[in-house]
Amino acid sequence: MASKSKFLSGSGVIVTTEGTSRILAIHAYSTIAGTFDIQDSVGSKIKFQVPVSGQADIFIGELGIKCNGNVSVSSPDSNGSITLFLG
Repeated sequence: MASKSKFLSGSGVIVTTEGTSRILAIHAYSTIAGTFDIQDSVGSKIKFQVPVSGQADIFIGELGIKCNGNVSVSSPDSNGSITLFLG
């Protein structure tokens, strides 16, 4: 399965689509402790926490997390960043 990556610094819409996409893996970093929340048009799909100046590497696998419509991310701070690997 081919994949592509999308990067976002801070919070906002990371994937713009009217169709569906699947999140296969996630890499996130934040300078403060807090929670990342990834949402689609239906609501929250996955939430995870990072420690101060910490990162998270999450591998979900081939089936991934199915998202409908635009995918947005809420980051703990404006310096937080996230990369989604989509399939």
